[in-house]
Amino acid sequence: MTGSARELIRKLRICKSPVEEKAVIARECAEIRSALNGNSNSTRQKIISKLLLIHLMGYSTSFGQVECIKLIASSKFADKRVGYLALNQLLQEDAEVLTLAINSIKMDLSSPNPYVTELALNALASIGNIDMFKELHYDIERLMQSPVVTVRKKAVICAARMLRKLGQMSLIPGPDAIDLAGNYVHVVPSLLVDPNHGVVSAALTVLSALMDYFQMCINYTSIYELLMKTMTALCNEGGNSIGIMFGATNDYEINGVNDPFLKSKLLQLIRKVYEKCRGQITGNQQYFDLINSIVKSATQTNNATNSLLYECARSIYCEINDPKFNQLGKDIVQKFMASHDNNIKYIALGILNNLIGVNLAVGDTNWNIVVQSLRQPDISIRRRALDVALRLVSKETLKPLMQHLFDFLLAASHDLKRESISKIAKAIDLFSDSELYKLETMVKIFTIAGNCVNDNILHSFIASVGKASQANQVKIATKLYYVVGNNLSQDALVQAAIWCLGEYGHLLSDLPQSDLLPDAFPAQPEPVEPAPAESADLISILDDFTPEEPKKEVVELITNGTSGGYKKVVNIIETLARHILTCSLSPSSCANGEYLLTCAGKLCHNVPEESARLMRIVCRFKTHSNVELQQRACELEVLYEHNRMNVLVGSDVVNAVHNIDFASLDITANADRVEPSSFQLLEMTPTVSPPLIQPDPVQQKSAQDKLSTLDFMSFDYPAGDSKAKPSDDFGEFAPF
Repeated sequence: MTGSARELIRKLRICKSPVEEKAVIARECAEIRSALNGNSNSTRQKIISKLLLIHLMGYSTSFGQVECIKLIASSKFADKRVGYLALNQLLQEDAEVLTLAINSIKMDLSSPNPYVTELALNALASIGNIDMFKELHYDIERLMQSPVVTVRKKAVICAARMLRKLGQMSLIPGPDAIDLAGNYVHVVPSLLVDPNHGVVSAALTVLSALMDYFQMCINYTSIYELLMKTMTALCNEGGNSIGIMFGATNDYEINGVNDPFLKSKLLQLIRKVYEKCRGQITGNQQYFDLINSIVKSATQTNNATNSLLYECARSIYCEINDPKFNQLGKDIVQKFMASHDNNIKYIALGILNNLIGVNLAVGDTNWNIVVQSLRQPDISIRRRALDVALRLVSKETLKPLMQHLFDFLLAASHDLKRESISKIAKAIDLFSDSELYKLETMVKIFTIAGNCVNDNILHSFIASVGKASQANQVKIATKLYYVVGNNLSQDALVQAAIWCLGEYGHLLSDLPQSDLLPDAFPAQPEPVEPAPAESADLISILDDFTPEEPKKEVVELITNGTSGGYKKVVNIIETLARHILTCSLSPSSCANGEYLLTCAGKLCHNVPEESARLMRIVCRFKTHSNVELQQRACELEVLYEHNRMNVLVGSDVVNAVHNIDFASLDITANADRVEPSSFQLLEMTPTVSPPLIQPDPVQQKSAQDKLSTLDFMSFDYPAGDSKAKPSDDFGEFAPF
């Protein structure tokens, strides 16, 4: 004879490892098998209790399933209670052993003891299958008229499960199933006026199953009228409503709301029926009056009230195009935003995002809701508020909203920044009329979250700058010039600044002092002008990698006026080069280095008086750990020594890149083209310009040797060959 379940629990708690636990379970299962073979009725209840414990711990108990059938056949209520509990837990609806239990369940359904009947109904509602319902559906229909409320409620729930199982048997229900479903359609009206809310809730479950699987049996118009009548009676807590019958108000009231569970279920079903019979009903005034009465009566702030308001909001969606329903949705949003629960605020933002005709104006209710939500510490609320703000934004509200979006980006995590920047950039592109404002806003975004910017956004910004007017190009280049020194860690900002300085750096000295001052820096008193630094001293800094404070350097550049504009541009290029060389191991540093080398090459052509300093920067990359940067630096050195830096400067680089039709290119046609010069290995057409520097013959001879060596290392043909290679191996100088 085995011990009790308490003793088994005590043994399991002593175990210190899973191995010991498995050993205890194995010994206990062996003892249970021996006890079951003895066929002792006195110990069967105790054995089944231990089997339930073993099953809950995840071990197999299939050897004890038949004992459950024997236990429910007992005449003792205690045995039946444990037997039905084990039947629900140890067996599934597809178990063949359940066939043996049909006769015992049928006898219990006819028992004069209502508690025994409830046990049998619970088992049917949990694991009942088609075979069981075929034998027992007459008993279920009889018990639906039982005077005992609990029996009547459980019988209705069993009927709902039976209808689902019949509907799931085939796509098209058979005639027998349709006839059976028709019988329950006629029973539903009498169940909906039952004084017990549990019976009404079970009747709604039956009606939902009928709508899902037996739509041909339902008259939606009559069902709609019946549900509206039931809901009205439930909401009116006076007269002969079901809310106060038999003390129902005291039994079902939660936080001052009469049975919010039943009301929510009724609203769900009313919405479902209304969508089916909308064309058969004259007008939606009755539907509106019902929802409006619930919304207006919701004066308290608690979970029960919020659940009803949420169902009202979901019911509004089917008539969202109607202005009066849309206004109800706005009223619900205002009620939800007054709550201190973040979950309720999140739902309110979702409702606001789905409403139609919602306008966002500075200072109005919707504006305050969005702005306050953007400042919430809960990340889910801030993400939802961003979606709502970008959906409701307009040309008039873009600029004031961007100030709050900047604060949003400052407090956002890395992943949230990456997700949000794409949405913000799209909104700016759609609603910004000013070309300059669009570019300046993107510069500020790069300053705040440059490490989270997608490459497509950066490329789009560069293309927009290339297509802008020359005045805007100079203004954007100036802004980038001043902000990049303080934000060297923002890769997108660094790359955009390098590109703009390379394209328009030679134009920055033409602006007056007032235009050069950015908004981010206040006017400073003019200090004593420092002594100009020598080029060799500036380049020597690259060898030491001494960190400096960029803000001090930038302020000095601002207060020095417009003199030496080219030197200031080269100074910031040196600062960027120092940073890139210091962080040479990071992947982003390699991309920044490619941008910087191209920028230096363009400035060598556009600002020839600073070409020597720029080439010293380029030469520092000849020993870089990245092979691509080494190659580009060597190529630039060769081009410089042969005075061919003009190949890097095109008439309209951005437009040329975006207008290329790669599908129409004939690569094989270039194989027969005679190359006029060995300097056109990059497959670019140089512009005609006078030579910048006249090298002496010794330097020219040395450069020609370097070019020949470079050709020998890069190609598989001698340098004197006049045929061009179909595709060069140098790689493009312009990384964008």
